[in-house]
Amino acid sequence: MAEPVVATGAGPRAAHGDEGPGRGAVDEARFAELRRLIVGPEQVELRALRTRVTDPSLRLRDVSLVLPDAIAERAGDPKLARALAPPIEEAITASVRRDPRPLADALFPAIGPAIRKAIAHTLASMMESLNRTVEQSVSWRAVRWRWTALRTGKPFAEIVLLETLQYRVEQLLLIHRETGLLLQHVTSEASSTHDADQVSAMLTAIRDFVHDSFHVPGEEGLDALRVGDLQVIVEQGPHAVLAAVVRGTAPAALRATFQSALETVHLQLGPELGAFRGDASPFERARPTLELCLVSQARPRRRSVLPRVWLTLAALLFVALAVWAFLAWRDWQRWHTYVERLRAEPGLVVLASGRENGRFFVAGLRDPLATDPATLIAATGLSTGAVEGRWEPYQAIHPRFVSARASELLRPPPGVSLQADAGTLVARGDAPAWWVAESERLAPAIAGVQRFEYAGPAPEDRLAAAVERASLRFPKGSSSPLAAQAEVAALASALRELDEYARARRRRVQVDVVGHTDSDGLDAANVPLSEARASAALAVVGASRFGALDFVVVPAGSREPLTPGTTEDEKALNRRASFRVVWTPGGPQGTLP
Repeated sequence: MAEPVVATGAGPRAAHGDEGPGRGAVDEARFAELRRLIVGPEQVELRALRTRVTDPSLRLRDVSLVLPDAIAERAGDPKLARALAPPIEEAITASVRRDPRPLADALFPAIGPAIRKAIAHTLASMMESLNRTVEQSVSWRAVRWRWTALRTGKPFAEIVLLETLQYRVEQLLLIHRETGLLLQHVTSEASSTHDADQVSAMLTAIRDFVHDSFHVPGEEGLDALRVGDLQVIVEQGPHAVLAAVVRGTAPAALRATFQSALETVHLQLGPELGAFRGDASPFERARPTLELCLVSQARPRRRSVLPRVWLTLAALLFVALAVWAFLAWRDWQRWHTYVERLRAEPGLVVLASGRENGRFFVAGLRDPLATDPATLIAATGLSTGAVEGRWEPYQAIHPRFVSARASELLRPPPGVSLQADAGTLVARGDAPAWWVAESERLAPAIAGVQRFEYAGPAPEDRLAAAVERASLRFPKGSSSPLAAQAEVAALASALRELDEYARARRRRVQVDVVGHTDSDGLDAANVPLSEARASAALAVVGASRFGALDFVVVPAGSREPLTPGTTEDEKALNRRASFRVVWTPGGPQGTLP
């Protein structure tokens, strides 16, 4: 401020001339007094103002008194924000460099919840993505989608997203309606971010193009547009336009959400929208409202009938396979049981078994006397037509079969039994000597028989006893036997059996025909008589019929009486011809050719 001009005593005195030193001093004093009276308060104030203006401490105090109110009054002025931003940033930077702890302490209450919220949101998104990927990675659709990803070269996650996502709000652009400038831009984490200002300008250009080209009324404008699977929904407000970029098919209710968000922005930031001159920083407060609109909706999984059909068919196939496996297992068990029965059956030798051309087969050897293998099939539960038998005949050496074949060949007489054991065929019972001899000859020809053994009485003893038991009676002094003697037939039968036995054994047997007399008379007469009686007996039995018997006439006279001979009856018994079997030892002379 310019200092006011004050007239001094030199001026008037110079203007009115020199009136002497005394008068001049008085006038000076008066003038000073007058001046003090007229301009003295203003001079005091001027000095105070000068001091206030020139003193930095006073100016600092004055500015500190009005600065809060001034900032509060101009809080919405972008110029103030731009002016304050550099010093504040520099101050914060300097403060953090000097000591970051105060700033950290101040931001801690706000940063902590924000970090936890961000981490929780990130983990939830990651878990949702992971669950969706895992869920789809093991299904038939996942296989199809992996093939699509491989064929198109797109990431599998993108294919899953496209196939499962019904819609997703990827971006929101808040645009000033009059200027077309971008006020706020929010995006979802999964979407790719482009230049928001460029997008805003493009939308504004499109809106203006539509408005001008089709003469749309001023209140109306671009409502929506679609490019591929992307849809841009535009909501018009008094001062701002909200453009939502949606991927997929958005439901009609989503537009109401955008309208509500746009109304909220106008309600909260109406003055800022009206006074917008290019500073978009106040609209940072609209971000939470806009972020609430970043929603997505997964496509509900359709319950396809096809999997149920496949599951039903698979279940039926499984049941059919299970039944088939059970029947096959049962038939196989029965088959094994049948083969084991065949192996345990005497007279059957299983050489090969298995399954061929849908049928079981068994091949081996079969004794004709063994059980028919076909009769064992029904006992195991198998059908007769399911088994094919290939048997070759043979003779088993099982004792039962050996005994049976021996009985068939030797035909033992009644009362005689045959039993085979360890290569020996044993005959038990009272058997004729010839049969025993014939059996000894034929038995080794039977399979499984190496030796024949007769376990009954010795045939030599029995034959000798039968022959020696018979005798022919003679009258006194005669060499002709008494007529009608019953013992002749028995004697002939015994000799015939003895002859057959000898023939079977291929040996010769000596039969002594001994003539006897009573004690009456002399030996000179009795000995010739006894010889005659022996010869007569030999003629009666027909010795020539027995080729294996060698008859020898022995005149015994009265030396071998049958009774003491004291009475006539005893003497009659002594007049006889008896027979004695002499078993000659083996050798050329005792063996038949």
